Amino acid sequence: MLSLLSRAALLTGAALLGGGGLIATAPTATAAPAQPHHFTCTHTTAEPQLSVGSTGAAVMQAQCQLNSVLDRRVVVDGDFGSATKSATVAFQQCAGLLADGIIGPATWSELDRWWLNDIDCHK
Repeated sequence: MLSLLSRAALLTGAALLGGGGLIATAPTATAAPAQPHHFTCTHTTAEPQLSVGSTGAAVMQAQCQLNSVLDRRVVVDGDFGSATKSATVAFQQCAGLLADGIIGPATWSELDRWWLNDIDCHK
C-alpha cells in the first residue's frame, strides 16, 4: 500500500473516480498573454516637436498613435495639417495637457504611454 504522501504525489493533477480509480491527468491550460489592441505603428526614436506644417516619419508615427488612442481617423500621410492638429488638441485635453495642438516632449511622453498601454479617449 502506498503511503499517504506517495499517493498524494501520484494524484497531483489527476482526477479521482468514485471508486478511487484514476483517470487521465487533467490538462493544464495556459492562457496566452493579452495582446494590446493598439495600432501597429512604426515607432521612431526621434520625437521632435511637431506642429502644423511639419512632415515626415515622426508625423506619421504621431498620426498613427493618435488614431490608436482616439475615436477618429487621421490620414497617416506624414503631413501635420488641420486634422492632425485637431486630433492632437483632443488628445491633449483627454490627457490633461496644455491643449495647444503642438506635439512636444510632454505630449510625446503621454501619447507613447497611452499608445503602449492601449488607453483610449473617446473624443
